Amino acid sequence: MKSIKSLFKNEATRKIVLFFNENPNCIDTAKGISLWIGWDINIIQKTLDQLVKEGIIISHQAASTAAYAYTNNKEIVKKIEKYIKNI
Repeated sequence: MKSIKSLFKNEATRKIVLFFNENPNCIDTAKGISLWIGWDINIIQKTLDQLVKEGIIISHQAASTAAYAYTNNKEIVKKIEKYIKNI
């Protein structure tokens, strides 16, 4: 995983991580997340794909669509929360 600080340099990444940190039980599609955040779905999809690779977001495949949820890795969540408190 990249450092939390480097992840937060990208505005789309920051918005998605903050969204899931504030709504840790949320499961939504890229389209739904883009509506919540107010960003272009293509940017959100690319960012979600990267966050899945980093282990911060989990992808759930269902038929022809994917839904995304916050990681349940307590160590990652703790690092993100610690970083958020200091920004």
